[in-house]
Formats: sequence, structure tokens, C-alpha cells
Amino acid sequence: MENSELVTKALRYICSQTGNSELTIEEIAEHAGFSTDYFNRIFLAHTGFNVMEYLRFCRLKNAAIQLRNTGDNVLDIALKNGYESHESFTRAFKKQYGISPVEYRKKYIKIQPRYGEYHNDTVCKRLTHEFGDLKPADRDDVIDWLLEKDAIKYGYTAASLIVNGGPVLYTGDDFRNGCVWVTEWSDGFECDIICDDYEKAAEYMKLFDDDRFRIVFFTFDNDETIVGKFAEHGIEVTSIDRAYENVYIGDPFDAEAPQGIYMRELKYEDADMLNRLNEKRSKKMQMINGLINVMHQRDVLGVEDCMEFCFGIFRDSVMIGLSIASLQNAHGFTINNCIYTYFIDGYESEDLYVYTYKYVTDRVLEKGALPFDDVQTSHTAPEHRFGKFNSVDLGYKLSLCRCELKYRVK
Repeated sequence: MENSELVTKALRYICSQTGNSELTIEEIAEHAGFSTDYFNRIFLAHTGFNVMEYLRFCRLKNAAIQLRNTGDNVLDIALKNGYESHESFTRAFKKQYGISPVEYRKKYIKIQPRYGEYHNDTVCKRLTHEFGDLKPADRDDVIDWLLEKDAIKYGYTAASLIVNGGPVLYTGDDFRNGCVWVTEWSDGFECDIICDDYEKAAEYMKLFDDDRFRIVFFTFDNDETIVGKFAEHGIEVTSIDRAYENVYIGDPFDAEAPQGIYMRELKYEDADMLNRLNEKRSKKMQMINGLINVMHQRDVLGVEDCMEFCFGIFRDSVMIGLSIASLQNAHGFTINNCIYTYFIDGYESEDLYVYTYKYVTDRVLEKGALPFDDVQTSHTAPEHRFGKFNSVDLGYKLSLCRCELKYRVK
């Protein structure tokens, strides 16, 4: 476990130093707490990469993101990622991606990148190396299984597997008997246990019993049942933090707008309007530039699979708010994973939040997606919760309960 933590430390340091053209293996090893000779061997065993090979991989991965998300010229992107010339960058990029940076940009400029394309690339190797009983399942097989098992309950998870990446790992003969989807974030690994059997779930909890892992268990059982059933298998659950996912499977609302209010979908030509809206808020919306970029990709470049859609909320002719829907697709099954709503200070009201929520739900249905609500958690900001109401008050149905567990192994 100690080596695993030091390797993780090294990985994060490498990712933070991709623009440093003078970075050496000695510096990385020293930062992580390894001797240089020992470090390269351990790093390879845990990640499947040599140290400097992974540094090049990360530099080029960052460059690929920038080629797709920015209009920066190729030389500027090369310099930002530790390359000193256009030529050396192009050679390295073509070796990793099979085409030149210019060809890559042309090929992918109309395809919106997903988080999983550029992250979680060493998780499978690291965990299967550390835990010898773990095996990776084929992600497409898992997605098909989840959608066949219960698309209403697991549709959000299936779509997230594609968007966020990360391996699905299991012990035993078949992942269908219980598996764990693992994603790595800045604060460690999230382990979502997809399993209806408490004994099998307890097996995974014992395996991932240290502070690096955040355990999430899917169940509708009450706290007393969860605590009691895990106790039977040597697990003392000390806290349960629930997050509910709701889904809408009813008819469109066709909601009536409050007096003087109307809504419409925003296009790239509305970018200045979005910036002005943000300037009027005391608490700025950090995602505005990203939203404008998505609208540019969809409305100007013709990208067909952009996930975010923005809807302006207008009082007479003045935009007073913004609502965002984010679509995700898994093997032809499309969901909207949340609706975020923001208003200019002073315009918030419960009636307006409710109308906005209904309006965006209708637009999601029109786009052929199943509306989900996954933000019913105690720590979510009130403005993200659309006022004080719960989406089940509007006809949404409870589809899944994600229980983050704190526990001790007896």
C-alpha cells in the first residue's frame, strides 16, 4: 500500500508539471519519496508506464485536449506542454496518436471530449497490480448488462461509465455477481459497488479498507438494515451519507409561465448576453466560458454530440436567469443527469424555480432523453436545488439511492 500511495503522489506531480521541459526522473522520484533506481521499476509495475514515458503521455494528452478545446496554434500548444519546437512535438504526437496535431484537430474538432478520454488511464493497472484478485470487466458488456438489468435504476451509472471512464473490477467468475466501478478524482478513488448481495459488497469493502477509497453502495434499504446486514459480514458501518437520484417518466408538463416570463434555448450568438448575466451576479458562475465553448462547438462547428444545453429565463426582454441541462448517452440510451438554475440576485422565487424546472424537463423529453435529478444531497447549494422543493413533488420518481459509507472492519 505504501508504494501505491507514493506512485499516486508521483502521478499527480507529473500531471502538474507537464509544461516543465526540464523535469527529470530524479526530481519526480525525490518528490514522491523514492530512490531513482527503485522508482522506475516500481512505477512501471504499478502503472504499465516508464516514468518519462508517462510524462510524455501526459504532455501529449494535455495537448490533445487543447487541440480540441481551444483555437491556439500548434506551436503555442507545444510550448505549453514542454516541447521546444513544432517539429519535436509533431513527431511525438504522431507516434502516440497516429496522426499529426493538425490532422487530429481536424478529425476531432466536432466531437466533444469526455472526461474519461483523458483521465483514469492508470487506475485499472494500479488496482489490479495492488489487489491480485481483481479483474477488469469489459465496459461495453457492463453497460449492456446495467441497461438490461434496470435502465431506470442504472441508466445514470451506465452513461457515467462512458463520460467519466474508469474500470469496472470484480472478483470471482462473473462481474454480474457483484462489481465495483472505480474512478479517480483529486481526493482519491471513488468505488461504486454495483451489487445486491451484502456478503459480496462486504468483500469489496474489506479489500478497499483505507483512506484512499471512498465507498458508495447502491441500496434502498434503511440505515438500520444496512448497519445490521454489514455487521453480519464483519463490517461496522459508522456513517451513511445518502444521495438520491430521481427520474421523470410522466407526460410533459406544458407549464404555464408566470406573468411577464418566457424562456428559450440559447445559441452561440447569445454569448455576450451570458457574460452580462454573470456580471450582474454577486456569486459568479465559473462554468460560463465552458458553456460558451460548447455552444460554439455545436452552433458554429457543427458538433452533434454536445452534452450541455442552455436556456435563458427572460422577464420581458431582459435575461434574469439561466438553466442548464446536460445530456449523456450510453449505447443509445440518453439521459439528462441534472438541471442547474441560476438567477440574477433578487429574482429568485419558488414559483420561478418550479416553472424553470418543468420547462427544462419538457425540453429534455423533446430531445429524446430521460430526465434525471441527481443533486438531492444535503451539501448541494440552494441555487442548485432549484429552491426548496424536491423534484419528487413534481412527479419525479425515486430511481436510486447512493449511500456513501464510512466503516471499520471488525
